[in-house]
Amino acid sequence: MTIRNVVFDAGGVLLEWNPPSVIAKLHPDPKTQALIRQQMFEHADWHEFDRGTLTYSDAIGHFAKATGLSSDETRTLIHATRESLRPIEGTIRMVEKLAAAGVRLYLLSNMPVSTFEYLRQHHQFFDHFEHLVISGAILLVKPEPAIYKHLVEETGIVPAESVFIDDLLKNVVAARECGFNAIQFRDPASCREELRAYLPGIGL
Repeated sequence: MTIRNVVFDAGGVLLEWNPPSVIAKLHPDPKTQALIRQQMFEHADWHEFDRGTLTYSDAIGHFAKATGLSSDETRTLIHATRESLRPIEGTIRMVEKLAAAGVRLYLLSNMPVSTFEYLRQHHQFFDHFEHLVISGAILLVKPEPAIYKHLVEETGIVPAESVFIDDLLKNVVAARECGFNAIQFRDPASCREELRAYLPGIGL
């Protein structure tokens, strides 16, 4: 079947995602770094922040209490984390080539609305996407099947005519179970090679 659509994840695919590096710059003590990772970024409550059930203002108080940081320190950490989401140039070039070739592009990302609003203001490459599904806006997160179904219902795309790209295997597996072709992103070069197999007529 002809591939007409490519669905991208954001963090770790379009944008760098490295919380340990951000934490280390702000908190040099290794024990503090470990605590922040465990009680914030690796904790199940971070997924609720992504989901939108934990709002931006509530997240600051919640994670401050969990980590022992002050509210100002927690706010600074959240802001530094979203500012660290810098474009991965190799992937952005791929997006530009796909868009120029007429491939329809979509975004499916686990992300708080506040983070996406910041990114949307700072990066023009989002203009290439026909539809953007942000977990925090719809109270659904990957790898739940409902978020993939939401994308299909909102856009009318056919999963079998689409390739989904995500850095997390669990999200890739879930996409395949929902009928999508899927690639686990490791780096732009290997992703480009795998995508060429689905879109042989496009010079990626």
